[in-house]
Amino acid sequence: MSQPPLYAAWMDAAAPGRLVLRHGPHRVVAAPAAGGRILRWTTALPGEVRDWLVPIDDAEGWPAPTWPKGGLFPLAPFSNRVRNARMRWGSGTVALETLPGHPHALHGQAQAMAWTVREHGADRAELTLDHPAGAGGWPWAWRLRQTIRLRTDGLHIRLSLRNTSDTPMPAGLGLHPYFTATGVRLNASTEWLHEAELAHSSRPNRRTDWQRGERTWTAFLGGWEGRAQVDWGRGPGLVLSAEGPLEHLVLHANAGRYLCVEPATHVCDAANLAAAGVSGTGLRILAPDESLDIGLRLDVRPSPARTDAAGAAL
Repeated sequence: MSQPPLYAAWMDAAAPGRLVLRHGPHRVVAAPAAGGRILRWTTALPGEVRDWLVPIDDAEGWPAPTWPKGGLFPLAPFSNRVRNARMRWGSGTVALETLPGHPHALHGQAQAMAWTVREHGADRAELTLDHPAGAGGWPWAWRLRQTIRLRTDGLHIRLSLRNTSDTPMPAGLGLHPYFTATGVRLNASTEWLHEAELAHSSRPNRRTDWQRGERTWTAFLGGWEGRAQVDWGRGPGLVLSAEGPLEHLVLHANAGRYLCVEPATHVCDAANLAAAGVSGTGLRILAPDESLDIGLRLDVRPSPARTDAAGAAL
């Protein structure tokens, strides 16, 4: 049975379906029916309420292909782009649904589907998404579980992707936040060169400090050590700590409006690169009933002493 177009869906972000989580000074607003997206995360700091993410204030929602540039959403079952929406797999090619108006498949199907709320407490929510085989052109069925939790130190998110098909499935996971930050510091051993935001080859990376600035730029990094310091120029910042195989990062700034720091398990267009013999892509293959699990901690770091990406004082 053929599936309806993925991007025909309406992302429902209306208030009745939203989840609100609170813990101490932290508050999260999430919209399960709008791609399982976190719409807003704020912390009451001395003298201000800090929006860590670009807030999404749309009271109703949006068409699936025109998501707002804000909040935070899961990337599954792949991160970033698949060139021309054609993924080489085995002896053939999988034709994926393109993002309308663009030539490529982008960010996976999870961000354009409605999720189910399994648990919802004062500071914790668990959401699940069951993807039927064929949705968005992806021929495998899978289940994704997302756990959102606020703690005293900040926001913690876990994702678990399970292949519910009876054949092996290429797989990847990631998270896509739009930070209001001014810069990020981190250590990653590899920079992936790219053209039109499609990675094609790698080289050693020595750069550790990336500033949002006023121009549009993108960086694909690999060999990430799993920790990053996100800065706001004044007051506290965040420490990002990876759990599981989040060895890749996408950094993106659009005309100085926001700074995306996107941990992922693989580089952009990983399946096609791997099929062409490129190593180090991070592509994973899940056997039937096998799972891929990741987590990300976003902990509030007190303002002060400037440190390097590994946390040592400068």
